[in-house]
Amino acid sequence: MKQFKLLIFTLWILFITSCTTTKILTSDVKPSEVKELQKFQTFAYISLIESGNRGKFNDTISNKSKEIFSEALHSFNNKIPITGEISVSDTIIENKIEKEIKFLCISADKQRSISNLKITPILDSLLENRDKRFGLITVTTGFTRTKGNYGGQIAKGAAMGILTLGMYYQTPIKANSTVYAMIVDSIDNNVAFFRKSFLQDKEPLDKTVLTNQIQKIFENYFLTKL
Repeated sequence: MKQFKLLIFTLWILFITSCTTTKILTSDVKPSEVKELQKFQTFAYISLIESGNRGKFNDTISNKSKEIFSEALHSFNNKIPITGEISVSDTIIENKIEKEIKFLCISADKQRSISNLKITPILDSLLENRDKRFGLITVTTGFTRTKGNYGGQIAKGAAMGILTLGMYYQTPIKANSTVYAMIVDSIDNNVAFFRKSFLQDKEPLDKTVLTNQIQKIFENYFLTKL
């Protein structure tokens, strides 16, 4: 009985770790009703691991991630209805936008529900001031390593395996790329869409990786399955 439970648990772990794209969360709004999207600035939080296995936020790499993500997103211009972008020059307002976007993404991801999630004040006002209904939120997170770091960590893991007679061996994760996407609705004052893509051992600065993540996120909503 214990072996059976262990097997079920192991299969469950394999299942959840292989699920790289979360379930689509939507409101009552149909995809066909979302004809225009105003894209808010993409926020990126990419860490760099230079030594050991501890990463540190890197502003240069994060900005590069935003550029590459923007290029990947533009490749879907004829399928994802982005008709404009919302940008602000006021740093104070930009910081408030960032805080609101963080709150919405963390709330949706943590609760696994958007039924009670309301559009936040600044995002709502920016859309209403432009007489627009839907806004697109995008966030990229993850980490990468400096050249040579990954190989060094693999060697350390192998050495540990030898010392423990093979009872302990941990393969380090090379990189990670996570993309959040959300559509906010200024008329219904809620969130119309939310989905996240998580890819382990994939580089967050790889355009092909980001393109595939965008495809997976919007499959069965704006995009057909490949």
